[in-house]
Amino acid sequence: MSQLPFDSFFQSAPGNTPYDYQSRLSGNDPVTACRSQVINVLTSLGKTAGAVLAWLWNRVQLQNPRWPRRLAYRLPMRTVFNEETTI
Repeated sequence: MSQLPFDSFFQSAPGNTPYDYQSRLSGNDPVTACRSQVINVLTSLGKTAGAVLAWLWNRVQLQNPRWPRRLAYRLPMRTVFNEETTI
């Protein structure tokens, strides 16, 4: 499997180029270690895509051992529950 740069990898999934913060999340470097980061951006600006695709690019595309093998994603259940029950 040839290694795509993060911007190309990202663009192949949602179909648009990544925002600057999404590229920074990926490390954009094959030797970058994963580290905890706070993502403070507005709603619908790609937090999920940024986090998930950064992890996928590092683990699957680059096979970077410095990133965790598993990704845990937590949703704010109260928010999800409130959105589902609102009519």
